[in-house]
Amino acid sequence: MTKEELYERLDIETPEDFKYVENVAQYFECEDEIDFGDLARLLSELDKDEAAGLFDDYFEEIMEFIPEAETEVYGLFTNIRRSLTGMLKNADEVSTEAKIAEELERFRHWYSQDSKVYLTDQSSMEEFDAPIRDALCEKRLEKLGGKKYFYDFTEAMDYPLEEYVMTFGDMMKLAEDNEEEA
Repeated sequence: MTKEELYERLDIETPEDFKYVENVAQYFECEDEIDFGDLARLLSELDKDEAAGLFDDYFEEIMEFIPEAETEVYGLFTNIRRSLTGMLKNADEVSTEAKIAEELERFRHWYSQDSKVYLTDQSSMEEFDAPIRDALCEKRLEKLGGKKYFYDFTEAMDYPLEEYVMTFGDMMKLAEDNEEEA
């Protein structure tokens, strides 16, 4: 995928146009191969705090559809969310855009392609597998009156989470956010 095709896929003309949660969704939910250099260059031109907020909002939205019984999945997504948004916010301190692009690409591939969730139709007991992205989509449809499924995320839990050391500022922000939610 060329830079132009990437921008078209993300529905942007310039990096300044990357300002909606839909842009993040179009990136994470894309199955096409993305040129690593183009992604790193795009990341280098984004306002890191604004981008971190968009990625955080995306995670908040998709995590609503993790089945309630799947607390381990929810915990894994929480850790991935903190890691990715923390890296974005602290790009100068923590990593280069290439490292962030590597982490984003690893998540995107796992989330949209490589993970395997088993869904069993509650009425017919037919089973099929799907990546996490599609399983969460089915859960969304379920809430809108679609088919109901049993979800087995066991095989999807193998995600190699890079260790990210939170800065003092990250911890203060997290504490503030938790106080606001309480």
